[in-house]
Amino acid sequence: MDRERIERQLKMAEGNLAACVKQLDAAKVPADQRAKSTKWRALDGERRTLIRRIRAVAAVEEREAAAKQRLEEGAAAE
Repeated sequence: MDRERIERQLKMAEGNLAACVKQLDAAKVPADQRAKSTKWRALDGERRTLIRRIRAVAAVEEREAAAKQRLEEGAAAE
């Protein structure tokens, strides 16, 4: 899990979703009706998946930092 790679993919996904929203706006599709578009749903799902992955990476990074700190504290106590 590479945070930078996932963040780059998220920016691309957000750009793709924004382009889709722009097309839907040009077609005068109301905001509450966007979810009926299969393309919009797929792009939004991809974006939400990437956001979940970033949260998971953050949790792993936090866990690893805590483990490293405990290891250093244990080594310093000896």
